[in-house]
Amino acid sequence: MSNVLKTLRTLLCYLLCGILLITPFIVLSFPALFGNNWAFNCLYSLDIFICSLCHGTRLESISARSYRLRNDKRYYYQMRFIDLLAKPFDGKEHCRRAFKWESKVIKSV
Repeated sequence: MSNVLKTLRTLLCYLLCGILLITPFIVLSFPALFGNNWAFNCLYSLDIFICSLCHGTRLESISARSYRLRNDKRYYYQMRFIDLLAKPFDGKEHCRRAFKWESKVIKSV
């Protein structure tokens, strides 16, 4: 039960950070969905900012972190939830693909 509570606490922290950034998120979401690279990059930067704020990470998105720590049930549940939300826009296994991409592209910087 404590893993579920930890997962909910983490998701709540993400949500609260997201509420503070809701206006830029909404404004940037529509152009990003229609292929605007600038808007997508801004959303991705917000994702990394929120993950850094909540966990103290460096250059890691919430999706990639969830996949990397998936052996912990808390992050496994979080990964499954994010994959479910991202499926209509990004297909299956969003978190795994985010982790693989970030490991290859960002971590080499």
